Amino acid sequence: MRKNVWFVCFLLLLAAAVTAQPVAESAPVAAATVSYTDDLGRTVTLPKHIERLLPAGLISQYVLFPLSADQFVGLSVKWNSSAKGIIPDTYLDIPFAGQIYGGKAAFNMEEVLRLSPQVVIDVGERKKGMQEDLDKIQSQLGIPVIHIDASTATMEQAYEKLGSLLGKETEAKALGRYCAEVLERTKSITAAGKVKGIYVVGEKGINVLAKGSYQGECVDMLMDNLAVIENPSAKGTGNEVDMERILAWNPSYVVFAGDAAPVYKKAAQDPLWSQVAAVKDGRYYLSVDIPSGWLANPPAVNRFLGLVWGAKILYPDRASYDLHKEIARYFSLFYHADLSEAQIKGMLGE
Repeated sequence: MRKNVWFVCFLLLLAAAVTAQPVAESAPVAAATVSYTDDLGRTVTLPKHIERLLPAGLISQYVLFPLSADQFVGLSVKWNSSAKGIIPDTYLDIPFAGQIYGGKAAFNMEEVLRLSPQVVIDVGERKKGMQEDLDKIQSQLGIPVIHIDASTATMEQAYEKLGSLLGKETEAKALGRYCAEVLERTKSITAAGKVKGIYVVGEKGINVLAKGSYQGECVDMLMDNLAVIENPSAKGTGNEVDMERILAWNPSYVVFAGDAAPVYKKAAQDPLWSQVAAVKDGRYYLSVDIPSGWLANPPAVNRFLGLVWGAKILYPDRASYDLHKEIARYFSLFYHADLSEAQIKGMLGE
């Protein structure tokens, strides 16, 4: 009996000792969300790891696509028919959700909700009233909407921000470096002096991208843009002028946008265009627009390819790089596309 009592006491003491041992604290659970302040100064709550995103517009789609195409749940702009056979089919079949801003703005909120992105990202220039617009859309959707500033001159910084936001720092750094490299090379090529020219858009061939305009940014980088207009248009359609004014400018070089191809093809036979120095001397060119405009519209990262192409055709003696290799490099980086030599020649009309 006495042995049993001692045994019970021993068990009670042992249990107390075990209970008294300190319990290791469990590691805190990683936060599922983070606070983010966008370039408009708006602070929003975002998922820490973003796997599903939606570009808010045309520029956003072109800037984000090379970095995070696999994270797209929708497109803001449908790829045109020339993208078929170039951009991988996987990315051509992404659903269409529309864009917040632009001449073809048609943001389909029902479709956005169905696609259920974790964030909607707008990239590009700031617009008047943008903070209020994005706040309203965010409230209606119940999905965070953010804006990142970006221009041709600041694209490297924009990619740095996007890389950090999306957990793609390495990929973003490569894209940003490419943009900075093209800018520096273009400045070096044009440092000895720029040719005097204009960039023509539209089916009638009498619209120009004015000097100092948002759309004409890369035209100004490549040429001494003679299209000085009192009120430069910020639209891709540029400013309409007349042939009398073009004849007065008498540019030594003319670049026609893709939509001005009919005018370009007949310029040498046209009674007015044939009087322009550029046409007389055979220094007029048709810009490529596969799968979008290379030099101007849209005003996104596609314009870096336009700088590569434009510097080569305007300054062949200064631009020592292989244009075909540079085009292949660009399409690999920005469109996830591996172009054949035949495709490149087809784009260039060679």
